Amino acid sequence: MTERHASRRIVLRNDIPDAQIWDFAERQGWSYLGHVPRDPERGVFYEARWETSPGNTVHFIIDEFADSLYMVAQQESEAEADRIADTIQNSLPSYSVPQLAEEFDINMYPAGWAAWLLRLGVGAPKRPDDLVTSRIRDSIGHKKPAVRRAAVWAIRYTAWPELKGYLEHMRSDEQDPAVLAEIEEAIRVFNEVGDSQ
Repeated sequence: MTERHASRRIVLRNDIPDAQIWDFAERQGWSYLGHVPRDPERGVFYEARWETSPGNTVHFIIDEFADSLYMVAQQESEAEADRIADTIQNSLPSYSVPQLAEEFDINMYPAGWAAWLLRLGVGAPKRPDDLVTSRIRDSIGHKKPAVRRAAVWAIRYTAWPELKGYLEHMRSDEQDPAVLAEIEEAIRVFNEVGDSQ
């Protein structure tokens, strides 16, 4: 099977009307393939899929965990995946990485801090970027467990191997058993990915 390249995830504004997404996909000439119904008990979020050309797809996902809507392209050509992501970014109400970082910066209360840190992780570029890493770094020692947990998940969403060291640093200091369990699971996932490459 031909390898597919994923674009960066384009985080859409949460108030975007569903019809605007469907109209955009129709204007692009994409063929609707169906959807994956949400199944919260199994951690499955709603996902709609379109085919852009044979074997190449675009996905719209409602990520309830990160309270985010996003689109991602899966294409045989990395350049084509990135081109489609740029088209989505420029055509639909969405957040750029600097905008996500700005929203994070103005949400200093723990709930807002955690929520926007997750969205920043979801919308992170494919390669390490200081706009993201600096804000994760500022969050890993936060006094509130919810923010530290969001930092763990932001690292998982980026999938940047360079951030595994942050998880190991957190593991050595973490006192909250639930957050520690999340850290251990994230390290396991990073190790599995590393072993498979």
